Amino acid sequence: MGISNETMRAIIRDYGGFELSDEELEQVRPEVDSYIEAMAEIAELDLSDIMSSRLLRAAEGGAQDA
Repeated sequence: MGISNETMRAIIRDYGGFELSDEELEQVRPEVDSYIEAMAEIAELDLSDIMSSRLLRAAEGGAQDA
């Protein structure tokens, strides 16, 4: 599913980017589409067997938590 020119213009405007012509939008469209496809693939990953790095804590300075 692609992204419309209007949506791309709204995103560019929200982030304070430069206005792009239709031709310029078509030049960047393949990169935007590949990014969207990559994000969809990541969303489908099964990470149920992966331990979250947020659960790990390093002992800093050699001191251990009590």
